[in-house]
Amino acid sequence: MAHDLCTSRACDLRASELPGENMKLGAKYLWLVFAVALPATARGQSVGQVECPRSGGYVYLYSSMITMDVRGTLQCGEQVQITGRYDTYFGVRTARGEVGYVPLDSVLLIKDKPGANQPKALRQKPARELTPYDEHAAPPPPVKTVPAGFDLTLANGTPIHLKLGKTISTASAHVGDVVELHAAEEVLVDGLTVVPIGATATGTVTEVEPKKRLGRGGKLALSINFLRLGNNEKAAVRSFQETSESISQGHGKDIVFAEGSNFTAYVDGDVHLRKETFLAAKDGANGAPAAQNPSHPRK
Repeated sequence: MAHDLCTSRACDLRASELPGENMKLGAKYLWLVFAVALPATARGQSVGQVECPRSGGYVYLYSSMITMDVRGTLQCGEQVQITGRYDTYFGVRTARGEVGYVPLDSVLLIKDKPGANQPKALRQKPARELTPYDEHAAPPPPVKTVPAGFDLTLANGTPIHLKLGKTISTASAHVGDVVELHAAEEVLVDGLTVVPIGATATGTVTEVEPKKRLGRGGKLALSINFLRLGNNEKAAVRSFQETSESISQGHGKDIVFAEGSNFTAYVDGDVHLRKETFLAAKDGANGAPAAQNPSHPRK
């Protein structure tokens, strides 16, 4: 019993020492928790080199360790700045200023050197297959090739400025009526006039709604389909024109496309041509006899 009991003073001294011991132990455990949970600040300015444990020559850069959202990719051999170390990830900053996380086994730490706290720009490496997370460079413009036997290409989408040959109106037009237009400007390809001024284009009336009662206006629409080139070949073009009068205007007038109205059509698909056909057509036009004036018949 003597060994199990203590004097009142001894017990009081032992009890008074316990809080201090508990505080010391608590401080040690708290330090361990912070050391594990927080990134290693001692290595906050270290430099690492991306290793590629996976095939393809790149590793993923994650924006979050929790959701595993992919921010981009890092190429094998690229140097990054280590901003922190976590349980299974390094926090990194790239030479482009991107910040994220990569697995520990994807980065090889490099011994710090003076002035080496910034990641170096990545040297050019052989091209690899891009992923959806890469920044895709703008593709080079397609090379226009002319098939064998042709010299020129009137490119798809080339604008053709046209003028309407005569007035059409909802008062007299019908769906299916053919409309004639003429080129207001010439179109050149490699310095050769492919579409001369005055070249004929053909359109079709596609919708006619005459004026209605109670002041309601009508509607008139046409599409432009073909263009006659300088060598007399036809080229497909595309254009849709529509005009109407709203009820709010309250006039109930006929809808009109006036003679000389300006329209723009666009070449519908690449048109491959032979230069010689245009030269022959030009020579034929220059050599054709002049038309006689019917008001002055030859005696």
